[in-house]
Amino acid sequence: MKSFRFLAATFALAVCSTAAWGQGISSAQIQGTVQDASGLAVPGAEIKATQTETGISRTTTTGADGGYVLPNLPVGPYSLEVTKQGFAKYVQTGIVLQVAANPTIDIALKVGAVSEQVSVEANAAMVETQNTAVGQIMENQRILELPLNGRNPADLIQLSGAAVGGSIAGPAYNASSRSFQGVLGGEGFSVAGGQSSGIAYLLDGTLHNNAYDNLNLPLPFPDALQEFKLETSALTAQNGIHGGATVNAVTKSGTNEFHGDVFEFLRNNKFNATNPFAGRGPDGRRLTDGLKRNQFGGTIGGPIKKNKLFFFGGWQETLTRITPADTLSFIPTAQMLAGDFTTFASPACNAGRQVNLGAPFSGNRIAPSLFSPAALKIVSRLPTTADPCGQIRYTNPLHQNEYQAVGKGDYQVSAKNSLFGRYMATTLTQVPPYALGNNILQTTVGGRDNLAQSVTLGDTHLIGASMVNSFRMAMNRTAIHRTSKDFFSAPEVGINVFSYMPHYMLLTITGGFALGGGTESESTFRTTTFQLGDDFSWVRGSHQISFGASGARWQSSSQANVRSPGPFTFDGSATGLGLADFLVGRPSLYDPAAPNTLFMAQWYLGLYAQDTWKISPRVTLNYGLRWEPWFPQIITNGNIYNFSFDRFTQGNKSAVYKNAPAGLYYPGDPGFPGKSGQYRKMLDFQPRVGIAWDPLGDGKMSIRASYGLFYDFANGQFFINSTIAPPFGDEVRVPSPAGGLDDPWRGVPGGNPFPIQFNSANALFPFGSPYLTVNYDMPATALHSWNLSIQRQIASNWLVSASYIANETQHLWASTQLNPGVYIPGNCTAGQYGLTAPGLCSTTTNLNQRRVLSLLNPAVGQYYGYVDVFDPGGTQSYNGLLVAVQHRLSHGLTISGNYTWSHCIGDYSQEFTTPNVGSGYQVPNNRRYDRGDCALDRRHNFNMTGVYQLPRFRNGIVRAVVTGWKISPIFRYISGAALTTTTGVDRALNGNTATQRPMQLLPDPYAHGFLNYLNSRAFTQPALGTLGNMGTYSLRGPGVFQIDTSLARVFRVTERKTLEIRGEAFNLPNFFLRNNPTVAFSSPTFGTINTARDPRIIQLAAKFVF
Repeated sequence: MKSFRFLAATFALAVCSTAAWGQGISSAQIQGTVQDASGLAVPGAEIKATQTETGISRTTTTGADGGYVLPNLPVGPYSLEVTKQGFAKYVQTGIVLQVAANPTIDIALKVGAVSEQVSVEANAAMVETQNTAVGQIMENQRILELPLNGRNPADLIQLSGAAVGGSIAGPAYNASSRSFQGVLGGEGFSVAGGQSSGIAYLLDGTLHNNAYDNLNLPLPFPDALQEFKLETSALTAQNGIHGGATVNAVTKSGTNEFHGDVFEFLRNNKFNATNPFAGRGPDGRRLTDGLKRNQFGGTIGGPIKKNKLFFFGGWQETLTRITPADTLSFIPTAQMLAGDFTTFASPACNAGRQVNLGAPFSGNRIAPSLFSPAALKIVSRLPTTADPCGQIRYTNPLHQNEYQAVGKGDYQVSAKNSLFGRYMATTLTQVPPYALGNNILQTTVGGRDNLAQSVTLGDTHLIGASMVNSFRMAMNRTAIHRTSKDFFSAPEVGINVFSYMPHYMLLTITGGFALGGGTESESTFRTTTFQLGDDFSWVRGSHQISFGASGARWQSSSQANVRSPGPFTFDGSATGLGLADFLVGRPSLYDPAAPNTLFMAQWYLGLYAQDTWKISPRVTLNYGLRWEPWFPQIITNGNIYNFSFDRFTQGNKSAVYKNAPAGLYYPGDPGFPGKSGQYRKMLDFQPRVGIAWDPLGDGKMSIRASYGLFYDFANGQFFINSTIAPPFGDEVRVPSPAGGLDDPWRGVPGGNPFPIQFNSANALFPFGSPYLTVNYDMPATALHSWNLSIQRQIASNWLVSASYIANETQHLWASTQLNPGVYIPGNCTAGQYGLTAPGLCSTTTNLNQRRVLSLLNPAVGQYYGYVDVFDPGGTQSYNGLLVAVQHRLSHGLTISGNYTWSHCIGDYSQEFTTPNVGSGYQVPNNRRYDRGDCALDRRHNFNMTGVYQLPRFRNGIVRAVVTGWKISPIFRYISGAALTTTTGVDRALNGNTATQRPMQLLPDPYAHGFLNYLNSRAFTQPALGTLGNMGTYSLRGPGVFQIDTSLARVFRVTERKTLEIRGEAFNLPNFFLRNNPTVAFSSPTFGTINTARDPRIIQLAAKFVF
């Protein structure tokens, strides 16, 4: 409540005291100077800008220096009129304003009567002489004409230069099953080295991020989207909330004429090439994916009352049916079930490596009498294979329906006041593959039933000729429902456990197969965001002063079953092979928990002040300050905690949960910060400064430099793995259970605690439970960004530029272990470190007994398994050169190309993920061991796009054959992804398996084969109790060169009606575009490439435009 009162009071004060702002962030402005023929300033001239499609106009007068600014203009085509007594009237047409653009239009008046008129048809200069950020506009023509695979406008971000992610980086950085997926789903991009969740998305001037994962909410489909602009590197003070970049998009609006279209885009497997990894039919030919996709819809917009009231509406539906390329797994063969693993352990089945089963097994044979009864019951329900290695390929068929509806209204109340409102809804439904194929290997993928909604209202009010106030309010909501189909649970195959899902099981075998999916099972995730913003613009002399405020609150509720069925993991640590571990019933981990929840809320506040000062006709200085106090996430049900090593050693216990072991504090305990567990940071000020110089004074060249400090924050799902600790979710990790697969609770102190009935007065704290805790003092991630750029306009329509972009990121969050297992060499007697018989002192079975806290105080330490804490000390550095060329639409031709040469180095970061215990820094208090190339570092990134429409020829025959054809290609090359090779097993015996890396034996780790990519002989597992010598992200995957193109013919039906027939090809030459190799060294497919990107896909389309 105190947070609410403080935020409300501060926001109200900021809105009431607002003095000025440069331009509406979803609009544009025109500026310039009016002079006479001798070059002297003409003060008092009247400037009138009219949007030609709606008739709406804006006027101002020039100042004493002849300068003028028309801020906050809606995007679109304009005419500009200038009148002054004693001079002929000046009229310029052909001006097209794009989102967040600041064109300079200088005007020279001719002496004469006002009744005379000088007419000019010319667009504004292309050079940016005011804004010092580095940006790229994706205009409406390219959005509509370029071959856009899936027709998700967010995909176009990766064509803007210095951007890595989306379809090129792969699904790991895009929206997960907890968020909005599908054709229009969220995509993660790292722009100029920023975090992949560090982009601020704005739609029609309001926040359009999904607060749950910080990615974009669904953008309007291409026919409903006017345009967008991507800006990065030292943005002005008006930009905030995320520091990596800003994407500013605008929905289409109605005009004085009725316009719209009806379209259908069609795909069918009969026109496509086949995936090189697709299975083969009886005739030996590759099987097709059975793709059938229909994407259809339409738009319409126009006047309700001309020059006054306008409407726009759009609808798109996408129906997809596909059987994707095969998924590769390994299942037990008849030979293995007979106890003979000689074939499966041979080099032929393990990427050229011989694997030998460990003691007590010899000759790679196991007596079938040692097999687990539960494992055999599971095997009896698996499909069969004739492959000697147990290899089996199967598909996860996709049946998916998606809908989107967009509606927008614009109302010009008066010459000084305008209103708009926009509503958008997007749905996604998907059937679980197991419901279609009835193969239990398909249970790893679930279904979807999702809805995303967005509402925005805006008011723009003119206060005199030099002041504009812009108010916005918005609500965004996502309702994610993850579905799954029942099969069988662990108790139903004879395993002595409890499952909260009666007919669902979770099982993962390294180098084998998997059943169920913790992140694919029945769950709901609902997130709602409310936002208010006000900006006020005041032009005074040579200054454009700026003030503004934005406040937001988002809340989210997550209810899932990630571990409630009780996951079993087999990694080969018992016998040397994951499938052998499974058959003998020796899991490396049993990890049950109650259904997991996350109920969070967070406040946001941003205030800024900025001045754009035109020091001289050639020099513009931008300087400003933004204040974004850091309000940490609030876990509204209090499921948050803090662990202190000092409290543990001193025996200090919680007063709230009296059964909690020493060291833990919860909300309500002394000094605990509210329900967030973190202190606020009220002094997070962000200075911004930039300078732009027009060295020639003709507006055709600029040299710009700028610096800015930005703050960022973790996404709304960040703590989802923290809130399942005792006493809330009571996750218990049982490493290498003594009772094996059939009876994993045998020998565990306290036995099976499930099902758990929560009782705060007598809360249960099981032994060996994991905790992922926050520090009280967690500074927000800070990004220092700077750039130097040169732009030069060549002739009327060519622009070339070169930009040096750099940033330094501080306070990256990642987890580190406070309670790792300590490796104890040699042999020990029974009773030492939890051993039940003499043997090695350190094994995976006695991990909890060897942990730091257990060694210090066994009586209290036995309650703790993993104790990981978030460390905000990571850093990252990025340096890049961005070279770009652009030809704006002229004579039917548009070209945009860019090349980025860059390098990003940093510490391991988890801010774009949902961190889990045992997945952070490998060596506590030594971040440098995990420092290397950034996860999304790509050294070379080239993009070239173009749209060319053939002219209308005079000759009748030629005109009939050639006129109306358009070609729109995309050329892309990006160098290989940074890869980290992992051991796949806990060789260090410290419990932090996820980031352990092997030893590199040879200087060249590559096999130099097309599919045999890494040389398995160049690596080996580290000795027990040690770490490997390989760095993080020290290898490179294959690069990607892709050509997509669109070829269309436009037939003119009437003067205002056309029919377009289009064919599009994605991966036109049908290149074999390899994905990355398997990087888990324990996998039988290590080092080999087993999947590929899409082959050539053909899409046919028809569009009727009126």
